[in-house]
Amino acid sequence: MLNFLLGGFLAEMKIRKSLILGVLALGITYAAACVGLSLINSDRVLRVVSGMENHSRSLPRGFLLGTATAAHQVEGGNTRNDWSAMEKRGVLTDVSGRASDEWNRVPQDVALMRDLGANSYRFSIEWSRVEPQQGTWDEAAWGHYVDEIAQLRAAGIEPMVTLLHFTLPEWLAERGGVRAEDFPAEFSKFASEAARRIGSQVKLWCTINEPNTQMALGYLDGRWPPGEQSPQHAVEAMVGLLRAHAAAAAELHRELPAAQIGVAVNLIIADPASRWNLLDWMAAYRARAAFDWSFYDAIQTGRAQLWVPGLPRLDVQIDGLKGSADFFGVNYYTRFLLHFSPTATVMLQPQPGPGPESDVNWEIYPDGMLRILREAWSRYRLPIYVTENGIADHEGGQRGAFIESHLEAVNAAIGEGIPVRGYFYWSLIDNFEWAEGYKPRFGLYRVDYSTEKRTLAPGAEVFRKWAVGVGGK
Repeated sequence: MLNFLLGGFLAEMKIRKSLILGVLALGITYAAACVGLSLINSDRVLRVVSGMENHSRSLPRGFLLGTATAAHQVEGGNTRNDWSAMEKRGVLTDVSGRASDEWNRVPQDVALMRDLGANSYRFSIEWSRVEPQQGTWDEAAWGHYVDEIAQLRAAGIEPMVTLLHFTLPEWLAERGGVRAEDFPAEFSKFASEAARRIGSQVKLWCTINEPNTQMALGYLDGRWPPGEQSPQHAVEAMVGLLRAHAAAAAELHRELPAAQIGVAVNLIIADPASRWNLLDWMAAYRARAAFDWSFYDAIQTGRAQLWVPGLPRLDVQIDGLKGSADFFGVNYYTRFLLHFSPTATVMLQPQPGPGPESDVNWEIYPDGMLRILREAWSRYRLPIYVTENGIADHEGGQRGAFIESHLEAVNAAIGEGIPVRGYFYWSLIDNFEWAEGYKPRFGLYRVDYSTEKRTLAPGAEVFRKWAVGVGGK
């Protein structure tokens, strides 16, 4: 009996020992995985800082150093698109109204660019102005854009034209917008008309601005037109935007064989909120794969694929999509830290990073610029333009350092052999910032909206110093 009891005790102890060793092994493996991921990420950040310290303030001659705007945000008087329709419903903080009155101040604003030393300008054509009704082109509106490009050229400023910067004509929005069956065909007609009218003066084309933002805020968050919270429609919107890009790019390449065409994507650094939580690591990885890279992944492969918890799974081949971009457009502003949360939308709970913040509570994280440029080049091997980068800074105390640090990151990337061809600061002038209204001040020129007077914003002189080195004023 004693032997039996002793044998049972020893067997139980053996089992417990095995369990303890197993749990310990799992714990060590878990900790090693977290440490390994942290070291990889830490190494990338340290190399960013080191890289920036080793470069002087000198971008390559001929580098495009310019500013950016979007039609609905600065022109004023845009009343026939889906954003103006939402404004009329009274659900937004502000209405665009006359915005920054840029439509009536093109010569003045071109002179402001020259005074900054900018040698390039990214702007958008308002589709609803040039085609207010389906199939009817407004000759005066087209003439305005033709004249604007001529003024830019005369001032030695290279234009980059964006065809779709969030706003859709009401006639298209009313029947489904980017989800409408004929959206790709109608967008390609618009692209063809633009190529015919201004193509001889424009080399750089951005078909769509931030399709990932349009999908997320219009169809998941619901704050932007069409104001939906539909996972199914969000996925359909992505497919529609990819098809539209493919159709427009094909038309532009056919009409303008020498044109360089790309998409501007909103890229956000997503890091884990806790470096000791593998679920947070997985959340950050999946978020970046879906939000940052899925659009250009589809352009690279010709296949739209998306897998995000809470969204329908997407896997569809799109004709004409593969290889339809000549450059990669980077819109970079900030970093977020992500928690895995099974109760949150798409199981992610974001929070700002630990660094200083802009007026819109975005962390100022210049290291992220180099991280993104490295990854974009590694993934796609396409020339890169930083199509947007800027700061909301009403008092102006952070703008100069922001420009300096982010251009140093760009310079470091170039020094590593990454073909960054241009940088467009957002934005030239203060503007209507969509759902946030007029409170955020991103402009290198401050706008007094009561008089529309422009004055140089604090920190803008840093942009001017960099411009001197690339052949600006």
